[in-house]
Amino acid sequence: MITQPYPLHCLQEIGFDFASGIARALRTKDALVGPVVLSAMAAAVHGTLDIYSPMHSVMPTSLFTTVVAGSGLGKSMCMNYAYQGFRDFEAGFEGSFSSKEGFDVFNGHPYRIDDASESGLIALFGAGAKAIAMALDEGGMLADKLDLQRMCKHSDGDDLRFIRKHEFIQVRGTRTNFCMTVQDAVFDSLLKGKQGPLLVPSGFMPRMLMSYATNTPSHISFIKSPDKNLNLHPFHDRVRALMEDYRMTLISDSPRKQIQLSSDAERVWGEANDYWKSLPSSDDAWVGMEPFVYRAGENALRIAAVLQWFTDPRLEINEHCMRSALALMEWHLEQALMGFGAPAENALQIRLGNELYAYLLRKCRVNGQGAFMRVDLLRKGPANLRKAADLDLAIDQLFLENKLVPAVPGTRKQLILNMTPNFVPGMASNAGVPTRTMADLLTTLKPSVH
Repeated sequence: MITQPYPLHCLQEIGFDFASGIARALRTKDALVGPVVLSAMAAAVHGTLDIYSPMHSVMPTSLFTTVVAGSGLGKSMCMNYAYQGFRDFEAGFEGSFSSKEGFDVFNGHPYRIDDASESGLIALFGAGAKAIAMALDEGGMLADKLDLQRMCKHSDGDDLRFIRKHEFIQVRGTRTNFCMTVQDAVFDSLLKGKQGPLLVPSGFMPRMLMSYATNTPSHISFIKSPDKNLNLHPFHDRVRALMEDYRMTLISDSPRKQIQLSSDAERVWGEANDYWKSLPSSDDAWVGMEPFVYRAGENALRIAAVLQWFTDPRLEINEHCMRSALALMEWHLEQALMGFGAPAENALQIRLGNELYAYLLRKCRVNGQGAFMRVDLLRKGPANLRKAADLDLAIDQLFLENKLVPAVPGTRKQLILNMTPNFVPGMASNAGVPTRTMADLLTTLKPSVH
């Protein structure tokens, strides 16, 4: 599957400028920076704003985000830049508290949480907090404490109930924003761990805006460094203003405001939502991805509300913010497919073929010999190709691309590397991979570039 660049422009002018500055400063990937900045925008908004949906329900504007990124891409620095503006709200609180003691809302409360058990979160809410932002720059810490059922309730803003030895705590109306960055190997271990088989069926991962940042395209702005101090960026001023609104909400115990869609925004959202829900029945690649596509419409609503309130606060989501949210959701949905979808056979065959070809070229350069025995490839070749069915798929792909020829026609026993391949017309290294875009809708839902 072809990975498209993260649509930073959809974060609106202030988010785009801030995220681009972080990408330049850290010389890192947009697919790392963009989702983290979007999560920080949501963390600033969700304490004071809910969305009244077209389904006539009230939903949180909280977002759940997971960014899988390799070592050295600057996960911690990116998180620190994005969440800098929350520190003033937290500055008035220091020390410890218990749910019985509570805390002085005039001085704020712990807001960015980077290590917490479920009982710890309940204690924080029980002490009077109404919103928090779980921001984990090393998501592997979550593995031992992850309670899938309760995390899903946090995403949906459900009432929280917790029974301890001598007390029962019930808290209503809380909001939890979640963002974790995690290394590829650690995330793979999480998927293969004890709770791995339940991550999708429980609904935890389908609530996520997924990003596999390691192999995404780099930003062209790597060429120069930012020309201003990112810790003084107006993005943080907006965060501080929103957090002051949240403080006033705590003091006055007033309800959250509710935002809804304009008629134009609702129309384009409805078209996109219908399109996403139709994917499993219209495209084999999306079979089994129903939990993700059925959540896409809701997540798009949340994103649109965040973009509107953070950049132009009014109680109606305009069409432009909705279009931007749809483009962001489409990108994240493609990422979810890449991580959790079963690849179509032709896409799998092309991927395996590329892996085999890279291996054969390396061996040829080292040994100076372009002949290979299939039995040796099964025993010593790439780990992903040591099953006969997978190796044969890869060989067939290279036959098709004329990168490999059989020593004896009609057999695979001995293979000869074709050093001057005459490619089949139209057959590129990624040819045949089905594109998963919004087809005709993209011509009308493409957001404006700021």
